[in-house]
Amino acid sequence: MFNTNFNHFLQQFDYSWLKFIAELISTLGTIPFILIIVFAIAFGLHFKRGIVIINIVAWTALFTIFAKQQVDFPRPIDVDITLQSDDYNKIHANLKDKLPAEFTATFSDEILEITRNDAEKNFGFPSGHTSIQVALWLGMFFIFRKRWILFAGTVAVLLTMFSRIYLAHHFLGDTIGGFVLGSIILSLLILLVQKSHFLKAPIADFKTLSLLWLPFLAIPFASYLSVATLGSLLGINLATLFIVLQGNTLIFSTNTFKRIVTAAAMISIVFLGFYISNRVIPTGNVFIKLLTIMSIFFILIRGGILIAKQLNFIKYKV
Repeated sequence: MFNTNFNHFLQQFDYSWLKFIAELISTLGTIPFILIIVFAIAFGLHFKRGIVIINIVAWTALFTIFAKQQVDFPRPIDVDITLQSDDYNKIHANLKDKLPAEFTATFSDEILEITRNDAEKNFGFPSGHTSIQVALWLGMFFIFRKRWILFAGTVAVLLTMFSRIYLAHHFLGDTIGGFVLGSIILSLLILLVQKSHFLKAPIADFKTLSLLWLPFLAIPFASYLSVATLGSLLGINLATLFIVLQGNTLIFSTNTFKRIVTAAAMISIVFLGFYISNRVIPTGNVFIKLLTIMSIFFILIRGGILIAKQLNFIKYKV
């Protein structure tokens, strides 16, 4: 799983159109495109279901980033300079002959010592594109129960795995690891949603809202996680708590134009939140940064909802 044989097998089909498709598939699995989809669902289709998917994707991203940093495995291009890749710098030594020959074996200490001490921090395992796509598509299937989502999701996940290997961004083992991690996080959160009755409970209580307060338990571990991801999730969940604790949910207009405008506005607000978080917040104490990001997203999401309500684009329903 951690040698480049499969990468070379796929790259023997060296067609410009195939490379373009692989790059397009990989691009569709990046965070900006995922954010557009999940927030379009939350603020254009169904508020509570969208919040569930946002939490599934965010938790998957958090655990994927944590796993990448802790495992710190190289990417294929780090160890095999004969591979074709335009996205990562190649190291000066070719370690292909030192890669594990057995399917289940992992990297030797010699390879890890070289790759972990070079200038590149590429964190190969697990594949984030794969884990996020599993969380997104299978999460949507469990929430909406539509067969076409399961079919489209299966195709999207498989194509993502193959594209990452074809482009030499990941080993086969990285994509399998991403699939397993995404499936585990998805299963646990779906179980939590079902047991807490978040989507169906007529009243809001501690158990019902467990999906929303659970991320706050991760605050003490913020130093080991993505502060931007955790902070934005906390802000979004806090804004949702203000709505749900009053026994409300968001009802969208039956007018398609109003739904599209509302979703587009909220998506823009989310990107604005990340822009402010990356450009304005100074580096320093991780907990102050986390609190600041959470506050920014809470204010932006809460403000956007209130403005949309005043414009009669959305309304509360008790």
